[in-house]
Amino acid sequence: MIDTTFFEALSDYEKSLSDDRLAQFKIQAAKDVLQRLAVHKLPQKQLPKLSFTEKQILKNPSLMPLDDLLSNFRQWLITQFGVWYLPNLKWLADLNHFIAGRRVLEIMAGNGLITYGLRALGNELVTATDTFQWQEQDIEIADPWTQIIPLDAEIALQNISYDVVIMSWAPDTAQTDVKILNYLRATHFTGDFILIGEPFKHTNSMAFWQTAQLTKVPELNTNHHSFDTIDDRIFLVK
Repeated sequence: MIDTTFFEALSDYEKSLSDDRLAQFKIQAAKDVLQRLAVHKLPQKQLPKLSFTEKQILKNPSLMPLDDLLSNFRQWLITQFGVWYLPNLKWLADLNHFIAGRRVLEIMAGNGLITYGLRALGNELVTATDTFQWQEQDIEIADPWTQIIPLDAEIALQNISYDVVIMSWAPDTAQTDVKILNYLRATHFTGDFILIGEPFKHTNSMAFWQTAQLTKVPELNTNHHSFDTIDDRIFLVK
């Protein structure tokens, strides 16, 4: 059962800050995401930046507790929904266009929101895999949105056919990402390895960032912008 504490807190601020248009905009955007995720629906577009600037808070100190609440929005998505990366429908349309009918393998897919979104667009050449070993860490149980094959990423790479590999928000506590990159290099993979992460910070291992050759993809970042202090972006990796 979904905990509604965060949603209710937002509703309280929606009432107490009814005369602040910017606060209303951010609150309504956050509430919309929570309502959608609760019924396995994705947001139409990217969330706005949820934080307030120092200047905005100085002008209206009543924004400070709301700012504190919104700073924990991603952690709430993780603990309540098992969502580390939040795709939106506009971004998924861009991704689907970029893929252009090729075979896709999403590794470490989590609850499979990206694969779910691609399949909803009619893409039938998408395979998602995950070991679900992250259960009972930030979130108690997995809640897959679509069919996900319970496979380790390295085994999946060795046994499934693909032209595109997608990896989002790989943990910074292991070096599985380096093994994946080394495998793709060793097998002379000529397709696209799409990575979603924040260089040298909250995602992926330090060893991965030190060896990865990154190219930022404009068409995959047009409808993706960070909504908090974590500056994750979409790259092609060699």
